Amino acid sequence: MHPIANGFLFGLLLCVLIGPVFFALIQNSIEKGFWSGVFMAMGVALSDFFYILITYFGISQLVDSESFKMWLGGVGGLIMLGFGIIYFLKPVPKTGPMHMEVGKTNRFHQVLKGFFLNGINPFVLFFWISIVSKVSIDFEYSNNQALGFFVALVLTVFIVDVLKSHFATKLREIVTARFMKIMNRIVGIALIIFALRLLNFVLEGFGIQLFS
Repeated sequence: MHPIANGFLFGLLLCVLIGPVFFALIQNSIEKGFWSGVFMAMGVALSDFFYILITYFGISQLVDSESFKMWLGGVGGLIMLGFGIIYFLKPVPKTGPMHMEVGKTNRFHQVLKGFFLNGINPFVLFFWISIVSKVSIDFEYSNNQALGFFVALVLTVFIVDVLKSHFATKLREIVTARFMKIMNRIVGIALIIFALRLLNFVLEGFGIQLFS
């Protein structure tokens, strides 16, 4: 259950990342209705699974090498640390008014929209590299455990995205500048902590220990 619990935890962390996909999902749900948001969330989930496949299975083949572990842990830790600092210091984005314009939903179009909106962002790939390094180096999961972790993570994100679609109108009122600032700070601190644990593994290889 440990991998599933950690997957759920990281899934919740991803859920509160307030970026372009977050606002696009809310906007889409308000304009075109609940099911439009659901299919867009499917596209986002498929995009995440695609990145997981190319990063995890590309990296797991080399993770038995101690030198590669050190390299991966260092790069992954620094990427995650960078994301943590960015989100902690991230300015509050400006959002325009959102209007209700419910129309016919093209399901395939919404899936593609979610897939490409999430997939074309290079930061998504870098983020998954940092998560995969965390799973492979710090958690030391087997392939089956890693599968449970990633399924729990993506499923958690998808379920919460569906809830976002359902409560889109209310979320529009809740997501104020103060709310976004608080969420960015929480996400930033969490990512910095996870990054420091990963970097601690690398430094231990050189006889240096940040914390036990």
